[in-house]
Amino acid sequence: MLSFVLLSAGLALFFLALLISLVLTLSKARVELPASEPSRVLASRLLASRAHNASSPTESIRSSREPAPRRPLCVCAGDSLTHGVVSVNYVDILARRLGDWDFSNAGINSELAFNLADRLEPIIALDPEAVSVLIGTNDINATFGLRTALGYYALQHLPERPNPLFYRENLTLIVRRLKRETRARIALLSMPPIGEDRNHYAWLRTEEYALIVREVAKAEEVEYLPLRERICAYLESIPGSTPLPFDKFAIAGARAGRAHLLFGKSLDEISASNGFHVLVDGIHMNTHGASIAADLIEGFLRSGERGKKA
Repeated sequence: MLSFVLLSAGLALFFLALLISLVLTLSKARVELPASEPSRVLASRLLASRAHNASSPTESIRSSREPAPRRPLCVCAGDSLTHGVVSVNYVDILARRLGDWDFSNAGINSELAFNLADRLEPIIALDPEAVSVLIGTNDINATFGLRTALGYYALQHLPERPNPLFYRENLTLIVRRLKRETRARIALLSMPPIGEDRNHYAWLRTEEYALIVREVAKAEEVEYLPLRERICAYLESIPGSTPLPFDKFAIAGARAGRAHLLFGKSLDEISASNGFHVLVDGIHMNTHGASIAADLIEGFLRSGERGKKA
């Protein structure tokens, strides 16, 4: 009897420790910013500039103040799709492909366009050559019921309940400020579909918000990168499947985070187990989806390089 009690107590402590570890891990994943987030890149560049100036020839004051040579910089701004912890990191894919560019990951989990508009200062301070913006999935998620809306409202300190007009206004603010305060070429990406069921209202809602992105890009004369359209075209070209239903996405997201962060399971394995082709848990992208995003941004950057040479 005593041994049974001790065994039960041991198991209880084990599962309690596992639970605490899970909470701490997921919390860390949420708040820990990417190593290449704008403030860290800015600090690194300042140090490099000081080191360059310290070793410069002292023939004249002018020569000692010349800025350190640097590669062109692209800032990729957005939410968890860009942050790349529970979604395959397309910024890392770009960095591997484009060795002649530097990249800064300005993605933060769970954010809406309102939050991105409120944290542009470090991005502007970097004086980037290009900025890509992929934001809006959480704006869409926040429209799926009062409970979800209130959750985002409280978590992100929003001034009003998320809606399409609120999203359009904040996306426009982001673009206009970047145009006004930087010399960067700017590209807006449409968000991936939510889920892979073409007949579900979540899929159709992303179409509505992608249209807003396209309209803002046209009105502000910046580049539009059709991520949603490319993903949808790919899904239409392959045999259909029976992916996880929409009402299971929240549970799938929590399980994906646990399996990936605690047990090292790849996001592509999790994606396959959920029956998706491009998504991991109905929201975030697997390697195929992230590669499509990287393809579009790479093409945008390459086209700018060709324009300069011409």
